[in-house]
Amino acid sequence: MTSDVVTVAFAVGYLGDSFHGSQVQPDVRTVQGDLQSALSARRITSEESARIRMSSRTDAGVHARMNVGCCELPAAVWADMGEDGFIRMMNDGLDESVVWSAMAVEPGWNPRPALRRTYRYRLEALRGWNSKTSEEELSSVLSLFIGEHDFTAFARIEEGRSPLRCVESCQPWSEAGRLVGFEIAAESFLWNQVRRIAWAVVRVLAGDLSATSVSESLAAGEARANLGVASARWLTLWSIDHAELSIASKDVEAGDLLSAPPEDADERELRMWQATAEMEQKLLLRRCWMQALSRRR
Repeated sequence: MTSDVVTVAFAVGYLGDSFHGSQVQPDVRTVQGDLQSALSARRITSEESARIRMSSRTDAGVHARMNVGCCELPAAVWADMGEDGFIRMMNDGLDESVVWSAMAVEPGWNPRPALRRTYRYRLEALRGWNSKTSEEELSSVLSLFIGEHDFTAFARIEEGRSPLRCVESCQPWSEAGRLVGFEIAAESFLWNQVRRIAWAVVRVLAGDLSATSVSESLAAGEARANLGVASARWLTLWSIDHAELSIASKDVEAGDLLSAPPEDADERELRMWQATAEMEQKLLLRRCWMQALSRRR
């Protein structure tokens, strides 16, 4: 018997500084809240049933090139609009976020389990980053985090969650031959995990934290010192892989978009460049989404 509802999975990107995180919260703007409002505004489903489930949670300020959401639609509505119609409908009601792919999936599909989540962090935007760092030096520090470890020292551990995580890869991120930051992938991450790793990496490269201290903290499952946390503004959820989905978007070449920080900048000069760097990141993401949408035409 044919079901009267269809489960739709979709890729969505957003500019994180416009939201108080991805998950619905009372009295503040969130990505999930905007998506649910865009869906319920078309009155094709009741407000109560216009519930969006998200694959990954992101904090306020964290951008997403690709997160994955899903919802349920009346089967007749989906048959009439299809993927392109769904994308147009959602984007008509969105600002600072873009739905750029959609497909029907198995009824009741859960977006939370994923094969892999990939983040990118722009280390060059942090005070303390050494622009003369070699790829080999950065790779050496990043390799400390690869494999299964107890990340108690590198996360905010929520009650009832295991601090054990297995990092599949952690490698330098370069654009136009320049080290920009790093890319890290795992099945799942803990709260603040990537941002705390980012700050530890910069500190090790600056010489005020030893690689041995990092290794000991990972082995012991505890912080041997206050390792700190990097800003959310330079973190991007880059992609999510699900076994059931065939959603992909080719990376945009960013060499002409991401400028290098000024050498020996004072605090005022660095802040001025950071403001420009934020605009560059947003332009890069918008180009990625525009490319993904144009490929559908």
